[in-house]
Amino acid sequence: MNRLARSCSFTVALLVSVSLHGRVAGGAEFRRVTLSYSAVSMTWFPVKIAVEKGFFRSEGLEPQLIQMNGNVATVALANGHIDFSLNISPVLNGAIQGLGTKLVAVLNSRPLFALVVRPEITSAADLKGKVFAVSSFGNTQAILTEKHLQHFGLKKGEYQLLAMGATPARIAAMEKNIAQGSLMPLPANVQMESRGYRLLGNTAEIVPLPIAGLGVHEDKIRKDPDLIKRVLRASLKSLQLLQAHPKDTIKILMDWTRAAEKDAARSLDLAGPGFSKNGLLTDDDLGIEWGFIQQQTRKNNVPVAVSHDMSLLREAQRELGMQ
Repeated sequence: MNRLARSCSFTVALLVSVSLHGRVAGGAEFRRVTLSYSAVSMTWFPVKIAVEKGFFRSEGLEPQLIQMNGNVATVALANGHIDFSLNISPVLNGAIQGLGTKLVAVLNSRPLFALVVRPEITSAADLKGKVFAVSSFGNTQAILTEKHLQHFGLKKGEYQLLAMGATPARIAAMEKNIAQGSLMPLPANVQMESRGYRLLGNTAEIVPLPIAGLGVHEDKIRKDPDLIKRVLRASLKSLQLLQAHPKDTIKILMDWTRAAEKDAARSLDLAGPGFSKNGLLTDDDLGIEWGFIQQQTRKNNVPVAVSHDMSLLREAQRELGMQ
């Protein structure tokens, strides 16, 4: 085991050691299930809904949500220290490296971003020659930024990207006019809109690219399919709620992100086209992200099909009467 793997394993073991056993509550035993996420984000909001609405508990589960970065999540999932990764990139990275990680469902089929620009920019024509803050060069947010700008007709060389880090740093760059725009996640983009910034385009309506889902290790698919189906059913119930009654989730979003009611409502409107309707994905859905990871790892001969398995999802859909 290399030093990174040892370090990641030690960190994860400390984080989840208390969550490996069931707990008796109210006379009923609930099985703990661990799910990792990289940051508070609406991309995995369906899982947050499932927690708050009791969908996990109705499946006999007690979810343990653990924040960790992508590299740690890949190792943790591959080594069995966590049950699920909610971020897709760590799962795809593990799959292409032959670590046996697989997606068993998606939570969103399109990215939940919008292009935020300074107040003086009033149209797509004003974007030419401007500087756009990205989290880092070559990552998913940067790739989506360029695709968003190119959707408006801009070509490479007609804009500049500036690597500034996480969302707060990119906001600061825009406030100081170091950058004139940035692709921002929900609900941060809506909160900036309330402060006078403008939104130019909803990325969910422009680029097909899932970012959040449910990733597991292939051993768990073989040895513990019941656990996976229980998590899938809980998540599918949330996706159904978001499709049929999104307003029923506003209070959860407000409490979770500390967003004002009007910002939470606006965020849900923008997110609507991005949330998956049934959790399914295809090879084509992963094309952009898989191509990027192939370029990074130089593993161009690995087919994207190794990264996902929808068989248990289809069983869970049937059990919920979705087919």
